[in-house]
Amino acid sequence: MSTVIYLANQQVQIVTGNSNGKKIVINQGYTLDAPEGSIINGIIMDADSFIGFLRNTWASLRLPAKDVVVVINSSKFVGKNIEMPILSDSKTLEFIEREFTDINKESSYCYGYIPLVTEGKTKRVYAENIPTDFIKDYLDIFTEAGIKIKAIYSGESSIINFVAKTAGRKYGTFIMEIADRMMITTLLFVNGSFYYFNSTRCFHELESEEYAQDMARSASQIIQFMQAHQIEYPLETIILAGVNPLNIYTYSEAILQQGIQVPVQVFSDENVQSGVDIQNCIHGAGGLINTGKHQNFLTLYSSAKKKSDEQKGSKVGIFIILGTVAVMGIALASALTAKVLKNRELKKAKEANESMETQVTWYDMTVAENEFISAQYNSIVGLDENIYTYPVCNTNVINCIKQCAGKYAEISFESFDADTGVVTFTATSKTVDEIYLFIAELNKQDIFNSVDYSGYSYQESTEKWDINVNCTLAESAGR
Repeated sequence: MSTVIYLANQQVQIVTGNSNGKKIVINQGYTLDAPEGSIINGIIMDADSFIGFLRNTWASLRLPAKDVVVVINSSKFVGKNIEMPILSDSKTLEFIEREFTDINKESSYCYGYIPLVTEGKTKRVYAENIPTDFIKDYLDIFTEAGIKIKAIYSGESSIINFVAKTAGRKYGTFIMEIADRMMITTLLFVNGSFYYFNSTRCFHELESEEYAQDMARSASQIIQFMQAHQIEYPLETIILAGVNPLNIYTYSEAILQQGIQVPVQVFSDENVQSGVDIQNCIHGAGGLINTGKHQNFLTLYSSAKKKSDEQKGSKVGIFIILGTVAVMGIALASALTAKVLKNRELKKAKEANESMETQVTWYDMTVAENEFISAQYNSIVGLDENIYTYPVCNTNVINCIKQCAGKYAEISFESFDADTGVVTFTATSKTVDEIYLFIAELNKQDIFNSVDYSGYSYQESTEKWDINVNCTLAESAGR
């Protein structure tokens, strides 16, 4: 049996169970809150409080302190789909490392991958890299807490494996959306293979109508992505995970309002046996699936560290030999020629520095450089000022509109057009006499350049008055 801890932000998932390749068995599942601010985006910000949290959690839940799997969801992991020839393990890792040449090489990195699909003489993999220092920090923290780690997986590759082993066995082309308190994770599988991954921050309360609308918009974006990439395989279903099955109607309605006519269902799978609610531990369950050493960043870190130590040792020996030879050659050459060369150099340097031509040249160069830097500075300042004049539809603008609505109208925000500055929202009122009061409040606000009010209409289905109004933000509104 394995113990998996999933870390992304403050909410932590812990599951115990096992997987035999076909069945995934979950014995226990826990959802806990780490100390506030101790972990953000998978990065430990306050090591002392987080170590204390680990110790207390393991003691109170009586969890085993050995053979622990850590699943980390962090943007520090950089992943991409790579199509490549079929190569040996070592050649595959070398090929993947070359694909990440755009990454800053000032730090050392670990490279891992999971296989996706093989076609003829080529294969497609999902590859990731992570700074070795990031893995070392986690090892030090768990060691300090008295917990022995046997594997470290990235959140992305872990959830890709989980979906492939569950929904991926039943459907070919589908979208799976995983909800939690802060993030909506969306995966696209095409023709039986993982194709695209997206993670979106959500600021609404889980299970609320606003959260359902955010999930619907995320699904709509994936469908637009499929259309842009001319994916011809039809979408079979949209699977929702991490949600209450009793609220499936709310989510289905929100998705239907986006014009998506695809069956919607809540995740369940006969290959998953769980003694707890699987919806609360989807990410943690992914860590129970072991897909080999190339996904385990703990093994990859150890190999990279060993290789780095060997390279450092060989480089030191070479540098010592080359340094000794160089010192002997320099000493011999210096003894024979130093006096003559230095005298000549000194004479030439004095003549050059004391000449009028040199002084004038240096002065002209300094003036030109100062003018160039001043021009660059002025351009940057002007650019900042111009950018600041563009309005943004942020929380301040939204709250302003809500305050204007007050008790006069009910507001539902739809979109913001950054090109025109138009904020589009739906406004309804129970009483027609209060509509003009709402419009008057909007006209009083300095943040609006114009309030385009074109009347109202009565909706018998809702027994409310629809208010036809759009607001164009003024310059620098929301800043």
